[in-house]
Amino acid sequence: MEEAAEILRNRQDYLQLEQLGTYASGIVPFSDWESLTMEALIGMGRYEEAGSLYAETVDRYFKERGIRPSQKLMDSLDQLGEQMLHPYGMLDKIQTELAESRADIYGGYLCSYPIFQGIYRMVTRMMERGGQSIYLMLCTIIDSKGNPMKDGEQLEELSCRLGDAICTSIRHGDAVNRYGKGQYLVLLVNTTLENCAVVQKRINNNFLIGRQRTGVQYYVSSVTCEIE
Repeated sequence: MEEAAEILRNRQDYLQLEQLGTYASGIVPFSDWESLTMEALIGMGRYEEAGSLYAETVDRYFKERGIRPSQKLMDSLDQLGEQMLHPYGMLDKIQTELAESRADIYGGYLCSYPIFQGIYRMVTRMMERGGQSIYLMLCTIIDSKGNPMKDGEQLEELSCRLGDAICTSIRHGDAVNRYGKGQYLVLLVNTTLENCAVVQKRINNNFLIGRQRTGVQYYVSSVTCEIE
């Protein structure tokens, strides 16, 4: 597959490369062959289709296998961003396109892993001169014995409920990512360790129902500026 892809890549035969990626994805699912299809779509300038394929692939991998995007898929997304050129525009129009709809602003900012990673890297850069106190929190659903829940019919329902509980418990300026089955990452900006504990209590209040035996385990780490 790799040799065939390299031949088609050198020939710039993106149509056949797209077909090759689609074929490979069908024969060996969940093996990142979608990156070939994305590469071909980008090569043909079909950026919107490439973006849709990425979103669909990440969603399917997560729902069916509970895994986050591979580095290969994320590299394809980076390539998409680099090659996407917009027509000439004025600043006010660009700003309107960038802005988030007011109707969508509710609780924390729930986003995909690549976007969460970008936000994390950006805020660590901002810390160099801003001096903000930022914390990264990992929330994991646990069973009645205190062990992380990794599968089971109940896990998906609990995961969705935990996501809602987190989003309603944090500020608009904090970011959330569903990292895996039963796990969420939360980036708490400009806060304190004491406030992290307050956030955890809020999440528990919004998540726990009646005599619910499952719970949430929290790990919190201070984010430090990594730029020298």
